[in-house]
Amino acid sequence: MEVILTENQNSELRSPEAGALEVKQSGLAPGEALKLVFGEYAANTQRAYARAFRDLQEWANIKELHEMESFDPLRMLEYKNQLKASGKKPSTINQTMSALRKVCRVLTEFGYLRQNPFKASVIRAEKVDSAASKGALQISQLNAMIEANEGMEYDGRIAPLLRFRNGLVLKFLYLTAARRGEAADLLWEDIVQDGSFHVAVLRHTKSRKEQRIKLRTELHAEFEEWRTMLQSNNIISPHVFPSLGFRTLGKKMCGKGINDIVARLGKAIGLNISAHYLRHTAITLALELGEPLQKVQSYARHASANTTIRYFHDRQLLEKNPTDSLPMI
Repeated sequence: MEVILTENQNSELRSPEAGALEVKQSGLAPGEALKLVFGEYAANTQRAYARAFRDLQEWANIKELHEMESFDPLRMLEYKNQLKASGKKPSTINQTMSALRKVCRVLTEFGYLRQNPFKASVIRAEKVDSAASKGALQISQLNAMIEANEGMEYDGRIAPLLRFRNGLVLKFLYLTAARRGEAADLLWEDIVQDGSFHVAVLRHTKSRKEQRIKLRTELHAEFEEWRTMLQSNNIISPHVFPSLGFRTLGKKMCGKGINDIVARLGKAIGLNISAHYLRHTAITLALELGEPLQKVQSYARHASANTTIRYFHDRQLLEKNPTDSLPMI
């Protein structure tokens, strides 16, 4: 569905393949405002904002921007309650409402809406059960997923390729704390030598800044074996983790494809997980093994150490609770 930004002209707030949140229009001020504010956001974030605004317009049957003038905080609260009734998770609802709050703020501040229909005091964030958050896995669970991959039934015509690629995806995400989109975007030309080390250059990151991550010797050796397997099967692809579907053979996998690999291996051992669990595991274990916080922050590519410590904080409080040293009574 189109996202209408002016009364007189239709324009689509879209996220093209490159990921930019932009308005396909000719000098339309509302679109320029959105592009100006959100143009530096990560591609996935831009797509999420565009999707959130489109879904709201579809629910409210908004055809033109001026129709949002009738919106007020209670109407927005009604939409939030509809998301809850539809079974959306609290974290998903929070992300959606956060996106709408920012888009509405921009449209209001630039004068395209007379009033902001979003009022934080009315539309409170949903409480997310900490036990349901993406936590760290145990090493035994990771090993069980590797074993499950070896015994999983794949298409017999390409089973060896699927098995090797999926296992390598799991190891790469865990040993580098990479995000699923970073894995999907990785090219063979991005794996380079830096002195005595091999590194992967991440060109499409959450911060939109190029970053380099060290590859362990064992992981790099598996990459070389994987490249040889692809070449021997006449699969010429610039992507490290190409699609192996018969219609999309050699083409780029999307982040969802990377996530589906992890989800399937997790399901094989009774876990309901996403690719982010592997990143969480890597960061948590590094802190548990005594690595300095600043070093782990750099490894995780977090802008703030406060983000890094959140991966470890709850467990640390359990293990080193201040009351443990109090005299027993």
